[in-house]
Amino acid sequence: MLILRKKGDLKMKKTRTVPKFKSIQEEAEFWDTHSTEDFPDFWEPVTDMKFSKNLVSVFEDKEIITLDSEIVKAVKKMARKKGIDTSNAANLLIREHLSEMKVI
Repeated sequence: MLILRKKGDLKMKKTRTVPKFKSIQEEAEFWDTHSTEDFPDFWEPVTDMKFSKNLVSVFEDKEIITLDSEIVKAVKKMARKKGIDTSNAANLLIREHLSEMKVI
């Protein structure tokens, strides 16, 4: 967005802020219609992350749990068979395993 000042003054670009999102879906819809270049103060360099083409990140409560893509496919398959969503299927499997280990 450009702000114009009175005659002869320079154009100045207004710095905009990224809104807070209620869900990942809402955030995805926002970025589908906005450019990251419009929010230069929002971004910061990342130097300590490693990336792998075989990993899928699951975002929940602002924490990242990284799972192998083969595990994600298996959990999705189990979810379809049980008629539940993927997140619930993953939680069920993890809870069952932790219970067997007597951790919870």
